[in-house]
Amino acid sequence: MQKKGKIVLYPAYFDSSKSKREGRRMQKKLCIQSPKLQELEKAATALGFGVESEAKSYPKSWWERSGRVLVDKKYPKGEVLKEIAKKLKESR
Repeated sequence: MQKKGKIVLYPAYFDSSKSKREGRRMQKKLCIQSPKLQELEKAATALGFGVESEAKSYPKSWWERSGRVLVDKKYPKGEVLKEIAKKLKESR
């Protein structure tokens, strides 16, 4: 039996005010301005992922305690990021 892992998601991945160098992972058109951890949790839960939150800092901006979300790895990370980005965009 193969063990499924977790995917780590930081709010910076979906922040339209950040550059790719600062940690944004999605295209700007799929991102929102300053996403909150709670929004990330809500979007992942709505898509049916198991969600865990942690009070951690994103390594590229270690001084900001933005937190992170761990979701069950049901699909490749790129697909998960895209689906969550769409859900965040539609929730705003």
